[in-house]
Amino acid sequence: MTETQSNKTAGQAQDDFLRGDRIYLRRPTMNDAERIFHWERDDEVWRYDPHRPFSNSMAEFLPVFERNYIRGNGRQFWFIIEDEKHIPIGTITYFNIDYRLGQVEIGLGLGEKNRWGKGYGHDAIRALVKYLFSLPGLTRIYAETALANRPSRHAFAKANFVEVNQIYDPRSSGEPWVLLEIRKQRKDYFKE
Repeated sequence: MTETQSNKTAGQAQDDFLRGDRIYLRRPTMNDAERIFHWERDDEVWRYDPHRPFSNSMAEFLPVFERNYIRGNGRQFWFIIEDEKHIPIGTITYFNIDYRLGQVEIGLGLGEKNRWGKGYGHDAIRALVKYLFSLPGLTRIYAETALANRPSRHAFAKANFVEVNQIYDPRSSGEPWVLLEIRKQRKDYFKE
């Protein structure tokens, strides 16, 4: 199977819903566009990423949203994070799938600031990790975040990711970032 075929299979094989202890992960729909447009325009939500996506208007954003979040490009797959009451609170994605190396990158963004620090982030990470490790051939999941982004680092640590080393993201202003990972062979990746 080629890498492109594997990527397509991974994206299509996903369940419509993934479940964590307190969250649901579901595929985005066009009904999510306005909420995500609002999150992308919030400086506080994006304070650790100086090169965030940004559209000047909803009319400009809609085709980008449909192309990237709904239809996808075969390389990046999105979920909407919903709380216990099925209220959307953020997004989580996986991308850079490399079946040759058995790895994939994930990214998390909680857009609803009133849900920060309440455990939703690590629950979403755990749900996605469980799903990704159920796919054949994936043995390593990694993430990159700003060193200064303590809430993100904490969420990944609670989901049993280990900080591997500091890196420098070419998109940033030169501030250090952190590479985090979890490996399937670790016996504790599902532990509480």
